[in-house]
Amino acid sequence: MKILRALFIFSLAFVFGCQTQHLMPEATTPEQIKEPETAKIDNAPKIVVKEERVSVPAGEEKSLASKRFYVILGSFGVYQNAQKFKSELMHEGFYPGILVNENGLYRVCVDSYDDENTARSKVSDIRNKYSDVWLLIKKED
Repeated sequence: MKILRALFIFSLAFVFGCQTQHLMPEATTPEQIKEPETAKIDNAPKIVVKEERVSVPAGEEKSLASKRFYVILGSFGVYQNAQKFKSELMHEGFYPGILVNENGLYRVCVDSYDDENTARSKVSDIRNKYSDVWLLIKKED
């Protein structure tokens, strides 16, 4: 009786063992194994973008006005405060400039570009240190 029971258990193990082998994938090399495709989730915060009419105030570099996309790190209602922040950014290795919008706010920009993708890339790079960085697009007249 013990022999029959052992043979029965062995045959069940053999039958189920063979069936599970058919369910296993046949890929054996890393090139053949494919990872399941999953949707990529972009956890990066969205870039804030504002479109404004801006000009360069007296005393600032006039060539700044020739660009269309600006990376902004600060906004001030008083020009002297914008100048102070500009000086702080210069000590950190930036070459900032100041713009003024149609509402009288002074925008301190650290870079300006003709290409939007390049400007967005710079915003993403600076975001590691300055979380409130954003992109200003100059409205065309």
